Amino acid sequence: MARLVHITAEENKKKILNSGIKPNKYGLVYFMPHMESMTISHQWARELKRSGIKNFIAIDFKLPKEEMVWFGKYSRQHKLMPLNQAISLFIEEEDQLGFEFFIERKVLTKEITKVRHILKPMGWRYQPHAHGIKPCPCPMCIQSGGYKTNALKEKPEITMSRNEAKEIIAKSTNEDELWDAVQRLKGKWKKYSPEYLEHLLTSNEEYFLSDLIELIVEHRHPLSIDYLNRLVVHQNEDVREDAIESLDQINEKDYGIR
Repeated sequence: MARLVHITAEENKKKILNSGIKPNKYGLVYFMPHMESMTISHQWARELKRSGIKNFIAIDFKLPKEEMVWFGKYSRQHKLMPLNQAISLFIEEEDQLGFEFFIERKVLTKEITKVRHILKPMGWRYQPHAHGIKPCPCPMCIQSGGYKTNALKEKPEITMSRNEAKEIIAKSTNEDELWDAVQRLKGKWKKYSPEYLEHLLTSNEEYFLSDLIELIVEHRHPLSIDYLNRLVVHQNEDVREDAIESLDQINEKDYGIR
């Protein structure tokens, strides 16, 4: 038997314990194998959060290793194969983000072994490795009425120099222009002060602040740590997490702090 986990909303707990995990409208039940890294096992939780789920539970269950399941990466064709083969292929993957497992039947109550609360969703945003990447603006990826939907609609690509990007940051109040400018400046270590970014810390846009944090970290300067500490208490949970993770990865000596 293989140990597996299904992530869902806390409000579904009673129904699942009474009648099992029912397939979705496509006739599938999504799950992941239990891995040492909870970020891998729970990687789809943040995607579920985008659909409006606030409180999560993890449903642990077991299936026979010979059970036929669908396995593949979200952007590629999935294949039907025995569960043990799918898990073996998954373990061999160097990059395990974005993979999915599906079964074409209900998970029975007798197959459920445990229900756990998840204190905070883990994993990637929008898509695997999308931290610091603007979400895809195509109609398939942008949810109607979703977060920042209008700002993410297709528009011509904007090219700019680094000096033009700094000028936009200094003078513009247009969110899209500021986002493009921050993106343009990312990618290289900088020894100068990030003081020109300070006024952007007051933004409440989660995706924008995700990029801004990456840009701040690239400035090897004591102010970078000061700015990250200010974002640690931001009202948005994901922004707080990004700031904390960035601070944890920083070697303070590199930022002129002894």
